[in-house]
Amino acid sequence: MEKTITGIETQKNNPNRLNVYLDDEFAFGISRYVGAWLTTGKKITNEEIEQLVSHDAREKAFQKALYFISYHPRSENEVLEKLTGLGFSDALIDDVLEELREKNYINDRQFAENWIATRSQSKPRSRKMFGYELRRKQISDAIINQALESAPADEEMALSLGEKYYRRYMHLDEHTIKTKLKGVLARRSFPFDVIEEVIITIFEMKNNLKKE
Repeated sequence: MEKTITGIETQKNNPNRLNVYLDDEFAFGISRYVGAWLTTGKKITNEEIEQLVSHDAREKAFQKALYFISYHPRSENEVLEKLTGLGFSDALIDDVLEELREKNYINDRQFAENWIATRSQSKPRSRKMFGYELRRKQISDAIINQALESAPADEEMALSLGEKYYRRYMHLDEHTIKTKLKGVLARRSFPFDVIEEVIITIFEMKNNLKKE
């Protein structure tokens, strides 16, 4: 059964979407890009309408995903969870994720490497903790292990963090400083031997500076 498109108008609150009227009655809203071929007076079948609505749902999901990743990089699982929460079907989500991967808009390997590089500078922590954080984002162990190859050594990260907190605690007595530094480094999951070595190094450095 065919119907006639009797009106097409831009939605007031979203210029990228159109309201379509069939036989002088509102029928559906649709993305301007999906419905670009629609014209007033054109005949349209129920099958074509179903295809339009299906393509529109897919476009909605894709645009929602793009908006979600526009603020900062996201893991594939984060995008999946976002689209699932918005009520899109599994099949549609799989299709959108595939296109995002093909266009390199999501890339778990790159995400993991960026995650480690950024936090190595701003919030030093152990390789073990990096792995834990990335697993929580459903990054595979294979990708995590590859990304960790470029991560700074635990000793370097622990020393950077230890020096930062030493400056914060330097007004305290030596025993208290060491206790607090051990706590800070342990909470970042640094190995015990690394913690001990770093604390010794920090105090040796500070004592040498005092002698100078």
